[in-house]
Amino acid sequence: MNAQCDILVIGDDEASLAAAAAAAKAGARVCLLRAGERKKRPAATAPAIPNFVWRRLDLQDYDLTLEPVSARVTLFGEGAPLATYANPRATSAALAESGVADHLLWSDFLEEASALPGDDYLSASYFNAAAPGGRALAALLGDSAGLARAARLFGPCADMLDDYFSDARLKAHVAAHALANAGFGDREAGSATALAESYSEDAWRVRTPKDAAALRAVLEKVCQDVGVETLAGKVTEISAPSGKFIVVSVGAEDKIRTRRIFFATPEAALAAGALNGASLGRADCATFTIRFKLSEPVDPPGGDDKALFQVIDSGADLQEARDAAVAGRLFDRLPVEFEFTPNGEIVARSSYLPAAFYEDGEWRGWTGQDRQAAASIVKERLASRLPGFSSRVRRTESDIAAPPTAASPFAGCARVTVQPRRHDSVSAAVKLIDQVIAGDD
Repeated sequence: MNAQCDILVIGDDEASLAAAAAAAKAGARVCLLRAGERKKRPAATAPAIPNFVWRRLDLQDYDLTLEPVSARVTLFGEGAPLATYANPRATSAALAESGVADHLLWSDFLEEASALPGDDYLSASYFNAAAPGGRALAALLGDSAGLARAARLFGPCADMLDDYFSDARLKAHVAAHALANAGFGDREAGSATALAESYSEDAWRVRTPKDAAALRAVLEKVCQDVGVETLAGKVTEISAPSGKFIVVSVGAEDKIRTRRIFFATPEAALAAGALNGASLGRADCATFTIRFKLSEPVDPPGGDDKALFQVIDSGADLQEARDAAVAGRLFDRLPVEFEFTPNGEIVARSSYLPAAFYEDGEWRGWTGQDRQAAASIVKERLASRLPGFSSRVRRTESDIAAPPTAASPFAGCARVTVQPRRHDSVSAAVKLIDQVIAGDD
């Protein structure tokens, strides 16, 4: 089969589907390419859908029901858990009840952290490459306050947290939920950007209530209704016979002519073999996801099965796990995020895995034994926080998102757009694909 489009979106997660539908609603011819084999899995949490995307896609017409994650909870190796909530007053009260004196500074911290990513000065000046004559850069260099804001945003997460809080457990809790998404260390340059973004309006994740239509299923229906052509398969070759179109071969026979290839998440790009370490900028980081199917339910911590949980022993785990990934080895105290699905399964993930392993003086890719080792570490981490968990695990399904070791079929293709890991991935994907459309006009 042959197809032709303006934009080929590869991936079928929520951000990919929303971006494809938004592009089609804007008048672009859009093809969506998903993996040839897709497992139907119940939804757990998903990226939030901001109001502008809701209106853009007319989601009010699809009987979509979403509820916010109830809390962000960190389960430490010792001591009571810490929880924060979407409501600042509820968070301050919970922190005060937990004996955290820093609860008085929570509102001030939120105000600055949430404002930094959308700072008009930084977005209009620092990031405006089109400003003639270097005036944007000159304006930034001439404004000490602007430089201070830029340094704050692109500096380490730990520095920003130290400016507000003295409680080590609170700092570890905030950093874990902010940085686990991308596998950042809290003392790594640029990690403050992830911290700031994690408190943006669209960063609080959502859940689909039991027996309601899953967000991904609704977005698939939206894509169908707005004319997105959906194909299944794996990219095998890319060629550029003309200046305007590139030809994407899918499998042995299908071909797609497109002006632009778009990935809404780095995971989708990694799964398609589109990224190597250099192009991702995170050559030393992979994400491991494992789904635990249980013989009987496990009681959620605090009785809350609608929270998003982080497992760390202390704040030092984040940077040490990051350093281990850079060195090409597994870290035995992996920071692990997990959540309960509506049907009682548990989905756990960690982005602190090495993209490749350094062994006997050489680098090598992942093996089946590496997967088993990673799964064992994650299982042990959850077992240390969930009584009775290990004995109730009936079956597991795991997946690793890491740069491919084989040559990428996308090598040398310039018209590929990849969105980096984002807390607000749906919002960011729709905004980014609008920029792609505008740039191709």
